[in-house]
Amino acid sequence: MPKMSEGELVSLLSQAEEQAAIYSGEFMRENTKFLAAYLGDKSGEFAAIPNQSSVVSTDIADVIESDMPALMRIFYGSGDVVDFQPNTDNPAEVQEAEEKTKYVNWIIRNQPDSFKMWHDWLKGAEIQKNGVVKYFIDEQKEVDEVRFTGVDTDELSVIVESLNDPSVTKSEITGQEETEEGSGVWDLTFKVTRETKKVCILNIPPESFLITRSATSIEDAELVGDRVRKTRGELLAEGFKRDLIDMLSTVDEEDNRNSNIKAVRDRDQGGNNPDGTINNWASEFVEISDLYVKIDFDGDGIAERRHVMMSGNKILVNEYFNHVPYASLSAILMPHKAIGRSRAEITYPTQLQKTALVRGMNDNIYMVNNPRNVVHPDVDLDDLLTVRTNGIIRLDDDTKILPQNAVMPLVIPYIGDRTLQVIQYVDGARAQTTGTNMANQGLDADSIGKETATRFNGIEAKGDEKMELIARNYAETGVRKLYEGIAWLVSRFQDTQTEFRVLGKALTVNPTQWKFNHHVQSNVGLGAGNNEKSVQSLQGLLAIQQQLKQQGSTLTDEVDIYNTLKRITDGLGFPRVDEFFNNPEEPEELLKAQNELLNQMVLQLQEQMQQLQNPLAEAEEIKQKAFLTKAQSDAQIKVATLQEDSRQFNITAEQKHREQDEETALAITKMELDNNTDLPGGLN
Repeated sequence: MPKMSEGELVSLLSQAEEQAAIYSGEFMRENTKFLAAYLGDKSGEFAAIPNQSSVVSTDIADVIESDMPALMRIFYGSGDVVDFQPNTDNPAEVQEAEEKTKYVNWIIRNQPDSFKMWHDWLKGAEIQKNGVVKYFIDEQKEVDEVRFTGVDTDELSVIVESLNDPSVTKSEITGQEETEEGSGVWDLTFKVTRETKKVCILNIPPESFLITRSATSIEDAELVGDRVRKTRGELLAEGFKRDLIDMLSTVDEEDNRNSNIKAVRDRDQGGNNPDGTINNWASEFVEISDLYVKIDFDGDGIAERRHVMMSGNKILVNEYFNHVPYASLSAILMPHKAIGRSRAEITYPTQLQKTALVRGMNDNIYMVNNPRNVVHPDVDLDDLLTVRTNGIIRLDDDTKILPQNAVMPLVIPYIGDRTLQVIQYVDGARAQTTGTNMANQGLDADSIGKETATRFNGIEAKGDEKMELIARNYAETGVRKLYEGIAWLVSRFQDTQTEFRVLGKALTVNPTQWKFNHHVQSNVGLGAGNNEKSVQSLQGLLAIQQQLKQQGSTLTDEVDIYNTLKRITDGLGFPRVDEFFNNPEEPEELLKAQNELLNQMVLQLQEQMQQLQNPLAEAEEIKQKAFLTKAQSDAQIKVATLQEDSRQFNITAEQKHREQDEETALAITKMELDNNTDLPGGLN
């Protein structure tokens, strides 16, 4: 088979886009409906009848807002949500698994908007049928101009050393002036070009996410991607040619082929403005389809996953890419479907029913408070409708009826108490459906007196189980996919080692050297969402470990106890266990603790020796002195060892400092040659 042409590729992908889930069936119409109901929008099925109550029940918002604190505590708390587990006892594989866990968690937690990313992702899955994030390596070119005044030789060395950063691709002197002739002090201006490469995680709105309809999973879908708007300036910074960018069409209007969900979302801010507010070339928006598609592009008869970016009929990127960099969450999983159901979806019927009940009750109260009247035709209607203190109502002269019978109120029965009973039933049904505990609301005193603590504990436990299952669904699907995907991404596209800090310590990793496939284990289990219960259970476990340790049992050791204490610290919300406990597997921490303990023992022995004045205690004094002598000898040996280690460190540091000075001098000399100038600190 011949290789596919660019025109054929554009045609096939355009057809695949048009058949994606967001343009098929009820998918986006339902997503729009759920968002509008969450916002209390008075449209669609919640549209009000004129001159009647227009209140909208807030059941969907109540359920979702009660879920969010627990979900954010679980996924954005102090503990690791996901661990990479080694498959063997190979030390290299074990070390790599630990590196992956710490580094991937550091990348995700240190995103510029990490909290909002997690919040929007989880909340999006609560409202819409699914929440999606996209992760990728962002490579951009940045140009900056920096001015330094009063720079001497030492300061220039520091500046040049900072410009030796691997991200700096070009640095040139655009301004140079010596403050005083022969002073060796300069005013310098540098133009610095940097190429940055970092991992980015973006929330994808539901109206932009593309996936093959009826797909069973993201990995198996023939087409996965999103439609994104970028400015021409952003495309230029990403490295695309200007003549190609000029050929792309500017976004003219919002895409309303499937729904108006963006208009609903932005209604409180006056709607959406796809064209932006700044009118120049760099700020003009272009719509890009960023697609990961299974297709036989090379004509070998086997479909492979490719990354294709296109705008209109222009292909911007077309490359082999054997990964789908999207992670999707659904609160309620559905068998054989990539997209499940949301909390808003199962609460929607309750909100619709309760809205009708509350509106009916309000209308009834309005009518009871403002009753209509039955009026005899002989009554002057102008007098009747004029509300005035001590006003009069006139009757015709020849009327035969009694005045008290001329105007009678039309009695409207009050049904609010009966409606409240129905609302209480609806709330109970919602609690059974969603797990939101409403059992203690809407009950009178007699009913509360008849309730037992056991029953309420059972209701609370059932509600917790449903909430924890949702958290487990999130952890085992989208969250696991995100962690696995970040590890895959950096191991293939990060070409430099990175130094970062974890628990107050600097660690250095080089993902290009990762070579093992690890099992990804979720730490979000049933019962894991309740920190108080978890801490109580761990404290009981710690007591058992301490008892076994005192008995001399081999069933536990210092490392096991430390791991339990670490879990307790995480459960209490403290992210740094090293602030409270020493890690027995870290030699430096263990040596420090042993030295402190030894010093305490020496002080205690000295105090005891000062108190030994009784001649009968001479033997004991000799024994204590011998022990003290040995302890002091051991301490001197350890001090000598530490001093030698310090001396070797200073020698190494001095050698590195000399090497850095030589590298700086070479860099200054190179800058002098590149800019045809003379700077202090270069080689003669």
